[in-house]
Amino acid sequence: MTENVPALVSGRRATGIIPTSIEEVFRLATAVSKSGMAPRGMDKAEQLTVAIMHGLELGLSPMMAIQNIAVVNSRPTLWGSAVPALLWARGFKLEETVSDGVATCTVTRPTGEKITRTFSEQDARKAGLWGKAGPWTQYPSRMLQMRARGLAARDGAADALSGLYLQEEIEGGELTVVSIEDAPKRKSSAEAKRDGTNETFNRLMKAIDQAQEASDLMRLRTDEAEIWNSLPSRWATLANEAYFYRMKDFNIEVDPETGAIIEQAAE
Repeated sequence: MTENVPALVSGRRATGIIPTSIEEVFRLATAVSKSGMAPRGMDKAEQLTVAIMHGLELGLSPMMAIQNIAVVNSRPTLWGSAVPALLWARGFKLEETVSDGVATCTVTRPTGEKITRTFSEQDARKAGLWGKAGPWTQYPSRMLQMRARGLAARDGAADALSGLYLQEEIEGGELTVVSIEDAPKRKSSAEAKRDGTNETFNRLMKAIDQAQEASDLMRLRTDEAEIWNSLPSRWATLANEAYFYRMKDFNIEVDPETGAIIEQAAE
């Protein structure tokens, strides 16, 4: 008697599993967590769930999201190597060069608009990154490339990245997440006037108004974070509003309080 054994079929294209509910996402995340094959630091089902959900919003399959989304300082970030795939899939073009200590990245939107950003060895030295232990010592040109890529992609393709920073940027120290306990206490208006903070505030507002690019504004917000967070509440509101509207001039929508990119405004 011949057994009914299913025939082997070849030639079919393999497809990934795409969850359709939060329960399915968590079930998949739990399976990956228990397998022991999750990336280091992303081995909890809850972490993997967040990565998968962020990935689905970006158009990444669950397994691609797990491999390309990292959590740094409790903040989801995207590995820089995943950016070209995301942009190319949406009709963007990406051109990059690294020459004489200067990395240049140009993002061409589907509409044809070009956004070019650079990051140089001088920029890295000013930010305290050049020679820093780790990738900046081992792969300096690669890190310059990732910095330029991050600036160009976030300025020129914020709608495709959904506001996520590159992992290489945050790990390198561009963005620091400050806990409520560690955040500087805001000064009173009287105290700020006595200690000269009013002059610093005027300088800050002038710098916001004179910024030439969105990256200048984001760098200003990062470099002056300690001062920004200690301004009197009313002054901080004025600075946040100025930052918000200046970013809109560059077609980038941000959270008026945190400065985080929300999406690129309609062209």
